[in-house]
Amino acid sequence: MFGEKENGQEDSFSHSTWRGHWIWHPEEEAEENSYYYFRKEFQLEDIPAECLAYITADTRYELYLNGKRAGKGPPASQPFFIYLDRRDVTELLRKGKNCVAIVANYRGTREESRGGLLLDMIQPLENGRARKVVATDRGWKTKRAKAWNRDTFPVRFNRLTPFQEHFDARETPEGWKEVGFDDSDWRTPEVIEGHSSDRPPAVTPWGKPVPRDIPFMERKKLYPTSIEKAYESLHIENRHRGEDLSIALSTGGKPLQFARVENVEHLLEKGGETLVQNSTEHLKDRAFDGIYDPCILLDFGRVITAYVELELEGPAGSGVDVGYAERLIDGQFNNALECQFADRYVMKEGLQRFRFFSWKAFRYLKLRFHDCLKPVKIKSITAVVTRYPFQERGKFRADDEGLEKIFDISRRTLRLCSHESIMDTPWREQAQWLGDVSAVTLGGIYSCFGDVKLPGKFLRQSAMNQHFTGLLANVTNDVSRNWQGVLPDYSLWWIMALWRHYLYTGEESWIHEGYSHALRIIKAFSRYINERGLVANIPYKPFIDWADVDRRGECAPLNAILYGALETLEKMARLKGDGHSEKEAKNLQGDIRSSFADRFYDEDRGCFVDANVEGKLSSKVSEHVNAAALLWNLPSEERGRRIIKEIYEEKTIASTETQPFFTSVVLQALDQWGRFDLALQVIRDRWGARMVENGAQSTYEEWGINGSWRSGDYKGFLRSLSHAWSAHPAEFLMRNLIGLEILKPGCREVKLDPKKTDFDYRVTFPTPHGPLEVNWENGELDLSGPEGINIQYFEGGEAA
Repeated sequence: MFGEKENGQEDSFSHSTWRGHWIWHPEEEAEENSYYYFRKEFQLEDIPAECLAYITADTRYELYLNGKRAGKGPPASQPFFIYLDRRDVTELLRKGKNCVAIVANYRGTREESRGGLLLDMIQPLENGRARKVVATDRGWKTKRAKAWNRDTFPVRFNRLTPFQEHFDARETPEGWKEVGFDDSDWRTPEVIEGHSSDRPPAVTPWGKPVPRDIPFMERKKLYPTSIEKAYESLHIENRHRGEDLSIALSTGGKPLQFARVENVEHLLEKGGETLVQNSTEHLKDRAFDGIYDPCILLDFGRVITAYVELELEGPAGSGVDVGYAERLIDGQFNNALECQFADRYVMKEGLQRFRFFSWKAFRYLKLRFHDCLKPVKIKSITAVVTRYPFQERGKFRADDEGLEKIFDISRRTLRLCSHESIMDTPWREQAQWLGDVSAVTLGGIYSCFGDVKLPGKFLRQSAMNQHFTGLLANVTNDVSRNWQGVLPDYSLWWIMALWRHYLYTGEESWIHEGYSHALRIIKAFSRYINERGLVANIPYKPFIDWADVDRRGECAPLNAILYGALETLEKMARLKGDGHSEKEAKNLQGDIRSSFADRFYDEDRGCFVDANVEGKLSSKVSEHVNAAALLWNLPSEERGRRIIKEIYEEKTIASTETQPFFTSVVLQALDQWGRFDLALQVIRDRWGARMVENGAQSTYEEWGINGSWRSGDYKGFLRSLSHAWSAHPAEFLMRNLIGLEILKPGCREVKLDPKKTDFDYRVTFPTPHGPLEVNWENGELDLSGPEGINIQYFEGGEAA
């Protein structure tokens, strides 16, 4: 398996005989957004010293043992690369009768899949053997979970949880997770057979499940930081799109007059209770026109990723709709315009606690209560934060408050976007975009957290989603068949990310396993290389950045990125002993270098232009092409200095500005050409003035949050407030400030060339062998590192 050995993954199938079968409810076809109950009672004469549950599902499961929650999963993936979770459930077992119960949710938004559940619970024995405790087979019972309404509004661009969740607690079978529940009227599940073998678990569409290679997420409960407001809204049914809760949630309101909201401040802390009730005047006087819903708008202080948990007491049939938003629009809650994430809970009688099945990203939470003609007591509304369990091994501190704040929001964004996959933003798509992660996010994860498991999972999962064309899919935590809509430059960033992962970890097997994928990517590009050695008229649209860049004909920034990928491939080929590919990569680089200036440099303007279309230079000039050319040393020394002077110092050349994603190239290029001072100024002018000074708690998707210049004209639409591709300062303010260059794989030998700035700083950079410490204070430099790392110290480019 790709990248398995170097991460020390144990074989989850090492027990001698796999006993679990894929099962599902015996319907002809599972419908999208459907939920099912599965349960099985089993006897234990004694509690084993260790009991492991190997479990997965298409699409998601929640596991219970004897009524206690035992975990949720698996990580999102392609069905042919489905992950298998291993959970230690020993402490939840009891002597005698036990009950394993599972809620399985089938998303159903991809053609290549179907509903399925697989569990094998074992007692490990000596010599790799195991004893069966319980496993999925025909002896289980299953029932459609009608408490979840299937026909809800989907936000289709969300890759993980597109459907609004509507749950009616009155439809839940009481006690179904416990021993002794009467399931005699439940169905016997279908056992899903393989095409050529009945040996589980190798069954299509899943094949052999992949052992989970990352830790489970950490959880923490939070209360709101403040009550934004409590008010009432007129209750009007949306008769034409009633399944979309966001519309009613986004309507305005007025101060409380007829509805009740009492002691709302109690929602900010544990203990106490808040009372809400709909208006009842219409019951007293038929002349009173309308019903008013009580509404509460909560602020959690910053964007978080969390499950919302409700603890309520009241009459059956009372309900609350929950809306999620990153921000307010003109001071009002509105999530109907975009990202219509909303859920509904309908109460059963009495005291109850409920946690929604899917987590959301939000800062603001709106609660709209309906059908509460009798008082409902709110015991608590909490956010159960879920995130990847990073350790903050990397540190940056400086006596420059602005830079510290920029670093802090960048690191916080990396955390927000790291879950069971690395997301572009947790608010909108929750998608693992190939180029975002490869070009920016991985470097930040190494620098801030020193984690290699989540980056390794990304590289592995992305390679497994390679199109037949040779290019990788744009999004890699889900299956993608859109080979025509692929962003070709994203695959090039992946090649460079694979090499950086090898350099950081020192584990050669990453290159051995990923090399064939990298070769196929370069082969895909070679089909479109013209007689001048440049890629031209490629049929796929290069992304480059959210900016008005000319992508036609011979696209200059695309060719520069290809040059960088070819440099990387040459190194891989040398490591592999593949002389033919090494020579070919070197020749292709030479062709690009020899043609680049002739085809893209405009002497009159003194810079590179975006494209050459049939021999004519484009009228468009961007930072993108000039920064990329600088990064890969494509201009002469004289031309490079002129570009820097006229674009970044005197600013005499009008050029399309890079958005946060591609500004990572700008920063690296300026530092490489000895202009760290200008790179710092770019960070201050853009992340500082446009984000921090506007109150940003995490990094924006683009420089503005209300619109975009990407098409050349400004268009108003929402931009994400939590986007990992904009978090590059987290890496830059650590790695580039101390002038770190990895000379030998695994950081066994590094070069340090710390910058002597006008501010004091302390950087802790994590390596696989321990931290590098660099302290610049009062004009004195102090360096230290762990044993086993050879540090070459340079001062101003010369060995010291």
